[in-house]
Amino acid sequence: MDFEEKRKLIRRESLNRRKRLSTSTREVFSKKICTHLIEWLKKQENLFENDSTNGVMVYLSMKSEVNTQTLVEYLLNIGKNVTAPVVDNEKGILIPRCIKNHSSDLVQHRLGMLEPNENCPVFPSTDLTQIIVPGIAFDMNGYRLGYGKGFYDRFLPSCPIAETIGLAFHTQLVENTYPQTWDIPMKYICTENGLLT
Repeated sequence: MDFEEKRKLIRRESLNRRKRLSTSTREVFSKKICTHLIEWLKKQENLFENDSTNGVMVYLSMKSEVNTQTLVEYLLNIGKNVTAPVVDNEKGILIPRCIKNHSSDLVQHRLGMLEPNENCPVFPSTDLTQIIVPGIAFDMNGYRLGYGKGFYDRFLPSCPIAETIGLAFHTQLVENTYPQTWDIPMKYICTENGLLT
């Protein structure tokens, strides 16, 4: 079995494990994950700096992903510049757009996830200080397997000062994701058991 076949197998098995978690378990674990992350963010000095140029990008969860609504609402409540990714399928890129309201600023993408509407201003990726990243599987070196479209792999190099934090349920952690040369590891992974470096 070559590396690509191994990656497909890991992606399929990890996604199945995530889907097998009950809805109530995913909600409980999601809140724990967000709580761990919020506690960590509170300790980061730059989160509370009154600097309009700093921003946090948070993915908007869909299906069986770790639910990020608690995190988004917390960041909005403390007045942080919160951005969420807009998926441009034609160009194969992510565009960070600012959101001020978790309900009124969002529209549904044809693939099912929520994203900022076209009236939300684009935020410079060079000014993002934290990026909260989804994934299907993560290994202990911080490498991730997403859905295989490469959106984050292309986006992250444009964010030179950002710390990357992958969110996952513990069941999504694997020994090896067989990363490609272009894969960028997460600096942290946060599960229901806490923050891993």
